[in-house]
Amino acid sequence: MNEFDRHLSEEENVKINIIKQQFEKRIKELAGEKAMQGFELSGLIRRIGNLYESIVNLDYGKSELSGPRLAILMHLYINSDIENSEGITPTNLSHFQHVGKNTISSLVYGLENQGLLIRENDPVDRRIYRLKITDAGRTAVKQLVPKQMQYMDSMSSELSNEEKDQLIILLRKLLHSLQINSVSMRNQKQKEI
Repeated sequence: MNEFDRHLSEEENVKINIIKQQFEKRIKELAGEKAMQGFELSGLIRRIGNLYESIVNLDYGKSELSGPRLAILMHLYINSDIENSEGITPTNLSHFQHVGKNTISSLVYGLENQGLLIRENDPVDRRIYRLKITDAGRTAVKQLVPKQMQYMDSMSSELSNEEKDQLIILLRKLLHSLQINSVSMRNQKQKEI
């Protein structure tokens, strides 16, 4: 069970809070006060991500389209509006979705079986195929995207619009920091080898 579907008794909450306080105290002793901020930030982001995924998965359990599949269809839908669109390669989709080619292949296969997209060989390079949204896919996007956007917005309804804007700015800044530091750390590791 996870935090989303489990309610703790008052006694369990007290015990957990005592353990958390002891844990924080030990971390501060070992690494200092400043290190605790990064540790807490990392933990909160992980918990939010896990909770968000649990909530979304419960909702998508009722739908034939998962979040990643809907994102692919949205990308194809927008791309199809571009004049003379030739479609999108699976490689471009994997970069857009930030997932591997195997994951994209699996998602595309499912969407193709549902009749929501088609594969066409590239006229110039027959080794490549391009993906295009079908009319059924367009209909699905038109029906599901407004509901999805409203649903996602409701998940943060406890925040004002100003707070959401601030949080978005801070999360983008954190993402940028993580990206820069991961490249720097990777380069440092390569120098050590």
